[in-house]
Amino acid sequence: MADPEARERYKAALKARVTREDAPQRAPGRRRPKCLICGSRRLSERKVVYVHNRKKRSLVWTCKSCGFVHMPGHVESRYKAKTDIEQLPAGHSRLGDMDVPGREFHMAKMAVDILGGTGHEVLVYGAGRSLDNHHIGKLPEVRRVAIGDIMKLRDDAEFIDANDPPRRRFSVVVASEVIEHFRDPHEDFKKLFRLVKRDGLLVCGTNIYDGGPLEGDWYIHYPDHTSYYSPEVLRRIANRAGIHIDFRAPMTGQAMRKRYVIFTRSAEVMESVACYFGREVYAPSEIEQPERPIAQRSHQPWRVAGKAESKPRGGGGKGGKGGKSGGKGKEKGGGSDDAAAELVTSVAEG
Repeated sequence: MADPEARERYKAALKARVTREDAPQRAPGRRRPKCLICGSRRLSERKVVYVHNRKKRSLVWTCKSCGFVHMPGHVESRYKAKTDIEQLPAGHSRLGDMDVPGREFHMAKMAVDILGGTGHEVLVYGAGRSLDNHHIGKLPEVRRVAIGDIMKLRDDAEFIDANDPPRRRFSVVVASEVIEHFRDPHEDFKKLFRLVKRDGLLVCGTNIYDGGPLEGDWYIHYPDHTSYYSPEVLRRIANRAGIHIDFRAPMTGQAMRKRYVIFTRSAEVMESVACYFGREVYAPSEIEQPERPIAQRSHQPWRVAGKAESKPRGGGGKGGKGGKSGGKGKEKGGGSDDAAAELVTSVAEG
């Protein structure tokens, strides 16, 4: 490119392509931040725009080493300054009231059923507006129920300060929609694990990141969500703490990504978890009978490809008749193929 003017235009165009709007620029001298999980500095930084509402934009750091997704723009807490329970988010069907149990009740009952026995002490961690402690307290296997949070706004149960947890431990701890708010996952999980007896169960409810496109995922745009975990990231956290981990689906949430993440120090208790789900198809929630599950993600592309390869092909003569019937078969079966393709698309879009 001998023409100096053309060369400058080319350099300017190249620079415009490299300096994208979705790649935030760091101040001179500022080092690349570390991943909160593995400590790597191999982070992808970008602003993600929600495809269903382009006004929603969030700065996202994705670790290229372990896959942890962090939303640093949400670190300032929305909740610590609250002084009244009426200031907390309301209206979600998962929240139990005095008449109808919510999700925390079903998580706690599941844990009690897995453990067996009686005299259990249960902690509802991050209770917020949920009144499920009243329903949990009515279970015959439960002796006492407490609630824990980062601020005390209620007097209807024994209160555990999440900022300064006591040495006391519970046989069952449930934390629904809590761990995605963790600012320092290893330290925050450490505090949570400390509240569980050695032969007890911790059940956390959260959406799990499946590695798909974040543009169609509303979970990262919730104002107080700072941590989005893949199964591998949570396994890393559990392994570091010497805790067993399991994932079970309550068949709810966006694209059915909601999981109950089950932790215990006891291998025997984890075997009881396996036996419980040997009998049960899915984890219980406030939904009495969930909708039919979405297609199994890892196998669905293979199924669609297999159906495409096995479609009958037309021929001549008598074979032409066969080709005609093959055409009918295609028309008749086309709906299922289309539905399968739609499922693949819906999974990809999140």
